[in-house]
Order: sequence, then structure tokens, then C-alpha cells
Amino acid sequence: MVNMLFSLYNFHESWAREKVSKYIMPNDKILIIPFSFSETIGSDNDWQDAYSRNTGKYYESIVTPFLSYGIEEENINFINYFKDTVENAKDKIKKSNVIFFTGGLPDKMMLRLIEFDLIEYIQSFTGVVIGSSAGAMIQISEYHITPDRDYNTFTYNKGLNFIKEFDIEVHYEGSEMVNQYINKVLEEKRKKVYGITNTGGIIIDDEKITLLGEVKTFS
Repeated sequence: MVNMLFSLYNFHESWAREKVSKYIMPNDKILIIPFSFSETIGSDNDWQDAYSRNTGKYYESIVTPFLSYGIEEENINFINYFKDTVENAKDKIKKSNVIFFTGGLPDKMMLRLIEFDLIEYIQSFTGVVIGSSAGAMIQISEYHITPDRDYNTFTYNKGLNFIKEFDIEVHYEGSEMVNQYINKVLEEKRKKVYGITNTGGIIIDDEKITLLGEVKTFS
């Protein structure tokens, strides 16, 4: 398995392109798992407004990187939380080469993955797993949430257990408050934390870690 961690949906830009293009092939089947939405999406209609090909307000930003690597639009599939069954979802995963986890609320995403009985299924996936923001965080075995406009308190949370060696801080901008929380993680949990800026990313291929763009290393 290959894991990729980003802050935004911009991993087709020049700072990432050369390295990422080794892992995304034009004939790949891509599966988007947008399970990180907030309570504002409460029905299939809301879901369509957010993610559908014709009317979804996030659709274009999510698929743009993949299209730029030569993927055909019909080879990009979504799991619809409101419409897909557990069996459907598993079948979609089985038929994919690349899984992509969207940004949003990481704890909500984990709860929905558990609800769909997908945790072990995803853990045994052998393709490429990419995530931006929340979708990067959940790939860590025990990720932390730094307080922001969505979360009032600092917490540690159980992720998908792909990455055990380090933790990450997404949208890293170098603020003093965030640095204090990174130090807390270093003292309590991990020997290393990577601060991934909005033009940064990490590729983990087996044991090999490649940093892309602007990433700050704390240890």
C-alpha cells in the first residue's frame, strides 16, 4: 500500500506532480469516499448538492487533480453515504486502484467508516490511499485534532492505523498555538510530527517517506 497525505486538493500542482505521477496511472479507477461532511448534509439531496457530477459544489475541486493526471471522469466513482449499501461500498473499494478521502471532519469520517463496516476492508486494500486534510489525518494510527473553528478542544483519536511512526498537522502555518500542540504530541505520543502546509504533502511507500513541497519536521 502507498499512502499520501495532503492539506488541500492541489496535489497536481508543480510541487507535487513529478512524484505523485508515479502512483496515479491514466487507466486507474478512483474511488472518492466523502464521509467527512458535517450535519449540514442530512439527506441524499444535500449530498447531491455537495458531491454530484452535475450540481455538486465540491465535485470539481475533488476530481480536478485526478483529471489532470489523465484519469477519465467515468473512472472516478463516489461512495454515497445516503444511497450506497455496505455491500455496494465494499464492491466499489474492491474495484478501485486509488481511494481518496476528502477533507472535513475526521472524527465524523471514522464513525461513518465504522458504520459501513469498512475499517478492516480498507486496511487490507493494496492500492494507493490518498487523503487531504481530514482525509490525511485519519490515515494516522492515533491522530490529534488541534482546536480550530470546528473543534473546541484538543483530542487524540483512533485512525485507520496505516501510519504509526509519526503524526501530522495539516494546514500548517507556523502559529505559536499550533506549535505548542505539536510539542504536546511530541512529549506524549510521537517522536516525530510533520507540519504539512497548504502546498505540502507526504508519500509513504512501504517504509520510504518522501516529503513534497513545504513540510516542516518536528522531532
